Amino acid sequence: MIPGKIVRFLEQYANVAFVGTRDRDLVPFGHRVSGWSVGADQRTMTILVPDEFLQRLVESLRHNGELAVTVEAFPSHETYQFKGSYRQHRGVGDGDVEIADRIRRRFVKTIRPMSHEPEDALHAFVSPPALAVEFEVLEIYLQTPGPGAGTRLIPPVER
Repeated sequence: MIPGKIVRFLEQYANVAFVGTRDRDLVPFGHRVSGWSVGADQRTMTILVPDEFLQRLVESLRHNGELAVTVEAFPSHETYQFKGSYRQHRGVGDGDVEIADRIRRRFVKTIRPMSHEPEDALHAFVSPPALAVEFEVLEIYLQTPGPGAGTRLIPPVER
């Protein structure tokens, strides 16, 4: 189960995400993520992926079903990685587009004060979503730089 603190982080602060997969030859590949949401059961997440990353992503997920999603709040670099098992994918709906738009606004609001880039360029960083991928979260790792980076949070490490 995704803890409430991490759900709040995802819903209120996080503004950048990537998903990693691997192909049948175990070659890794990274895909940009336009948005995310936590399932009502707090055991699943849905990530929104732009069109330019779909071919390799869907092929990898159908082959091995494993993925790792890293979500960050820039510029604080608070970061979590969610490892899980692919459940299904579907086209995006209006609610998904709104999620991506909300992430885009959050990203631009955070970056704008420290960037000399035109606002249009900042908006373009978060591409429109083309596919929604649902996965079951099996592990969560703290990836924030510092002494705890790499610590598995869910399931807790047994000592």
